[in-house]
Amino acid sequence: MNAPLPGRPLGGLRGPCAGFENLRVLDFTKLLPGPYAAQMLADLGCRVTKLELPHFPDEAREMPPKIDGVGAVFRMVNSGKELLSVDFRKPEGLARVRALAAEADILIEGFRPGLMDRCGLGADTLMGANARLIYCSLTGYPDNGPWRRKAGHDLNFLAVSGFLGLEADPHVPPTQIADMAGSLSAVAGILAVVIERATTGRGRRVSVSMAETAHSLLPVPLGEALAEGTDPQGPRWWNGAHPFYRLYETADGRRLAVAALEKPFALSLLDALGLESLRELADDPLAHAAKLESEIARVLRGASAAEWEERLKDKDVCVTTVLTLGEARAFMDRLREPGGELKGRRKA
Repeated sequence: MNAPLPGRPLGGLRGPCAGFENLRVLDFTKLLPGPYAAQMLADLGCRVTKLELPHFPDEAREMPPKIDGVGAVFRMVNSGKELLSVDFRKPEGLARVRALAAEADILIEGFRPGLMDRCGLGADTLMGANARLIYCSLTGYPDNGPWRRKAGHDLNFLAVSGFLGLEADPHVPPTQIADMAGSLSAVAGILAVVIERATTGRGRRVSVSMAETAHSLLPVPLGEALAEGTDPQGPRWWNGAHPFYRLYETADGRRLAVAALEKPFALSLLDALGLESLRELADDPLAHAAKLESEIARVLRGASAAEWEERLKDKDVCVTTVLTLGEARAFMDRLREPGGELKGRRKA
């Protein structure tokens, strides 16, 4: 598992990056969010060692489906890491891990607060022995609050963050949003301290709560709530009420994502759909949402998604097909081709 796997573009940056090979990372995390954060550091070029207890390894190893006998999720977030099994609950194992921490630059752990301290690997202990160590804890809830020991997973964090409550009929998202947001926040915090350490010569504790991170993903509804003094209720421009910002069905049952929010995009879309007579409604699309939505939906139902891709490919209209995962994988491969041109959707 030395070659990086797809799915982590790092903002378009392709590692490794110069200097990161000098950063040594100890990864004590399991399952998804922590390993994903450590994986991004590995992709940047850091030397990452994943430590597992022999009798309590990462459960993702055995989670189906598997690739070559190893859980697919484990492979996706642990490529390029050195894998080390050591029982740090025994004196000899603890001494070995402390020796590694004394030479490390970054440590990431995702246990419930207090466990690393009980194992003799808490932040105060390890940072006392290595002042340059950046010690990152990724937790479900704030590690100094009343829920610090409460068990939880992504769906729980989305529930308490207000994320799920924005919908009248909440549903389970198709991916782990709070987990991934927590991973990205952890990496951002770690890299910020790497820069700070170049000036101060000292590391710092980084603590990331996935529940809080999920809450921070809601600047639009939170801003509206603060401005109006009440939680947003009912349809809004950002959740499907805007006729130029929603999904529309095509003749073949596919969906098109229309995101022509700004007026120039909206006018270009109306012209491309032969709805020039509705241009004046684009001055206040929410006031005329029913009329615009009805007419745009009627026209888009008249052709397949592939036909619309072809018709709109040279138009500045912010319209894309909702792709299946297989189609998206092939699309992303083509999207990175230097100087390449995407001409419609192809089979994955």
